[in-house]
Amino acid sequence: MNFKHFGDAGMPFVVALVMTGAVLGVTALVRRLFQRLPRSAGEVRLPTGPVPAAWPGIIRENVRLARALEGARWTRLLRLVQNLLRDTPMEGCGGLELTEAMRVTIAATACLLLVDLSYPRFARLRRVLVYPDTFMPLRIETRGMIITREQPPAELGEAWRDGVVVLAWNSVKRGDAAGADGHNVVLHEFAHVLDGEDGVFDGAPVLDTAAQEAEWERIMASAYADLLAAIDAGTDTVLDPYAATNRSEFFAVATETFFETPQPMQQSMPDVYRQLRAFYGQDPEAHRL
Repeated sequence: MNFKHFGDAGMPFVVALVMTGAVLGVTALVRRLFQRLPRSAGEVRLPTGPVPAAWPGIIRENVRLARALEGARWTRLLRLVQNLLRDTPMEGCGGLELTEAMRVTIAATACLLLVDLSYPRFARLRRVLVYPDTFMPLRIETRGMIITREQPPAELGEAWRDGVVVLAWNSVKRGDAAGADGHNVVLHEFAHVLDGEDGVFDGAPVLDTAAQEAEWERIMASAYADLLAAIDAGTDTVLDPYAATNRSEFFAVATETFFETPQPMQQSMPDVYRQLRAFYGQDPEAHRL
């Protein structure tokens, strides 16, 4: 897909050009042909310079989930934030002026996903666009010579295949202020970034071995089918029903839930919890404040 961004002080919006003739699914064999992450490089080389004095206070104040980090894991988070803000531009849109505190808050929340991952991630991330509130995406769909315009509902966040993440700042703030409610737009959209590192949004991040990929597919496919059945039956689920949209949204919503409300997830979806714990290298239930 090719994507373009447009901003307007009166009505900011995002335009995505969608080629419906493109292949939407990829087999496991083809999926493994995509470029893998540079694991051979070993540990990601993080910055070593001084961390700005204001950053620890900003993160402790604005990123509730980071308050459980201590020692080497806290230091690693700070270095990951340095790395992300050094390499990835953040741009305020729709009249929003991004402050240092906003940038650090977004980066620290996103980097919570990476604290216990040893090799480089977010390799495809190119830019983060931040609107003051919900933004209006405008999609243009091309079928042959016919172009149709579709106006979806206002969005809180999006992740694009070309490495752009779009966020609504008000939703970023609500994600922390609301407490452990299972919703966090930054975790959600950056989970999509991890999902898409092989070039495909299919609910399966890059894993180390074919055996891990097979186990992930078996467990996640079963859990996704169970979620669809539960929603059809009108049964409450630990995951927000939006997870039933597709497998990519299932992974993103499951990631939010894993970090935000680990205990209910561990109790109701133990197999999914174990897969996420193995992938992220973290056990949020064991480190809750």
